[in-house]
Amino acid sequence: MNPIQPFLIFACSILVLAGCRENQTDPDEIKAGKPRKQQFVIKVLPLGPVDKGSIEAAVSALEKYAGPVTLLKPQELPSHSFYAPRNRYRADKLIKWMDAKAERGEVYVGLTSSDISTTKDNIEDFGVIGLGYRPGRACVISSFRLKNKANFYKVVLHEVAHAAGLPHCPEKSCFLRDAKGGDPTGEETGFCSKCEKFLQSKGWVFELKQG
Repeated sequence: MNPIQPFLIFACSILVLAGCRENQTDPDEIKAGKPRKQQFVIKVLPLGPVDKGSIEAAVSALEKYAGPVTLLKPQELPSHSFYAPRNRYRADKLIKWMDAKAERGEVYVGLTSSDISTTKDNIEDFGVIGLGYRPGRACVISSFRLKNKANFYKVVLHEVAHAAGLPHCPEKSCFLRDAKGGDPTGEETGFCSKCEKFLQSKGWVFELKQG
């Protein structure tokens, strides 16, 4: 099979954006049947000062939707990822740094309150709220540009679902909605049935729906 070059998929604009980079195409087919065992271990890594409540909400949501989570000891943001001209951190470098830590079957989820950015089209330094690969072994989410910090966990679920291979969704209330220049997290209420089936096929448990 020929390798497919990664490309960026963005969920929001420079104001608020959650996105992913796609490592390979993923069939937009939902497999029927019983949920399989969780296919990867989620490791949450706080980076720099992060609100304790935001971390707890993110871990709780991941456990209830995706399964067991390991909360790692907080670390400082690596200096090599700092982008001095804009006083923020490069999301792509953070992802590469965490990807190098991830062992087979692991996904690192970096949480930070610092501003992060990446390159989008002809914009060299584009402010984002989240970034990851689809599928991938690492993603990073920042609360810096989020209007309502209480919705932080929704962006975390968005990015980790990308890591599981889920693309953006056209449903306006779905966590995988492509924001297209805005912050729709206030309108998001959960995963739509199609996205839920896809994630269940990857071993997600969806305890929130039952509780």
